[in-house]
Amino acid sequence: MYKLAFGRWRESLKDAVWLEATTKTPLAIGLGNASPIENGLAIHHTYGVPYLPGSALKGLLRRVAERFGLSEQEKAVLLGEGPDPKQKKQGNAAYLVYWDGWLELACTQPFQFDVITVHHREYYGKKGAVWPTDFDDPNPVAFLSVRPGVKFWIPITCPAQDAQDWPYKAAEMLAWGLENLGLGGKTNAGYGYFTCDFGKSAEEEAREREESAKLLESLTPEIEKIQNSGSANKALQIARQLREKPAGVRKPILERLKQQLVSKNLWKEDKEYTKLIDKLLKDIKGGCK
Repeated sequence: MYKLAFGRWRESLKDAVWLEATTKTPLAIGLGNASPIENGLAIHHTYGVPYLPGSALKGLLRRVAERFGLSEQEKAVLLGEGPDPKQKKQGNAAYLVYWDGWLELACTQPFQFDVITVHHREYYGKKGAVWPTDFDDPNPVAFLSVRPGVKFWIPITCPAQDAQDWPYKAAEMLAWGLENLGLGGKTNAGYGYFTCDFGKSAEEEAREREESAKLLESLTPEIEKIQNSGSANKALQIARQLREKPAGVRKPILERLKQQLVSKNLWKEDKEYTKLIDKLLKDIKGGCK
């Protein structure tokens, strides 16, 4: 179900500027959400996967805008402005739309067990009225977090036709915030930091799929000639040809190549072609290591 929804979502936002954000450290976002356990997590209510709320992303962008010293007019475009009764201004919404960040489709195990251990419960619970000591009992609190190496897709759109540079500006600032300020809770403890890259549009992905299909069709006769150990080194030649191809182009061909080697009992871990094909496939996975 999530695969279908993800495809529809990507297609509906094909004109958006896409940011790929991969967790570098654990992510704890939505800790205050309702949960059957003590701490919550931002989980999509329909699909049961973690996501990055657009409101949290916009809040982070506001922090970045303050750090960068943007003018009031620039902040009004990026973030909107509230009403000002003294000057009888009604305020306005932002010119940009910050959509929720969705989980990468290939990621199947985004969660991890985590724990917070409060060592001085009385001190924190009574706001410093009781001094902390070495004799306090630790109080471990278990919760779920998003593990490092999980990729999210963040789209930003701008309905105004004459302001199409602004989504790129917002995406660059948001990337800086995700990498340097962090998102969600416990950022002071190292949670919520990402590595970011600008993603492909739906059109670019479609072009890659088309190129990959043509290349696979042309290489299939060569792949099918691999029948025994005498012809197995042909796999190494094909894999080397694919090294410089985009991930979306080479993935289906590498999988077909591996399938052929496995079917002929030629997939041996000590073989150079096996190591290269395995490495190239692992590099592609990236979305959830």
